[in-house]
Amino acid sequence: MTQLRRIAENFVPLLMALGGLIDGRLAHTVAAQHGASTPWQAAAALLAYTLTVALLGRIGGGDPYEAVAAATRTLAYVLQAALTGALQILGTTVQLLAVLCGGLAALTTPATT
Repeated sequence: MTQLRRIAENFVPLLMALGGLIDGRLAHTVAAQHGASTPWQAAAALLAYTLTVALLGRIGGGDPYEAVAAATRTLAYVLQAALTGALQILGTTVQLLAVLCGGLAALTTPATT
């Protein structure tokens, strides 16, 4: 039950973060098309993300600052879970390759008497 509650509590902030990322990418693209330098492009993307999430939080009837914090926190949780999963898959693949290569090396070495 607690895992289901945690998923429900993180779903709305995750949607807000997704909307903020979409607007941030759009602002970055527009800034790049107008010839802005890389720091200004990043600043435009960050500002668009923050303002979008704050506006969505305000529309939802909550505190805009808390909405930005919750959305960013949820986005960090998702990224951490994705990276953890990718590292686990990489570790399992390396272990599998080590076992296969070790087995093949044992088959190809000549027996000594």
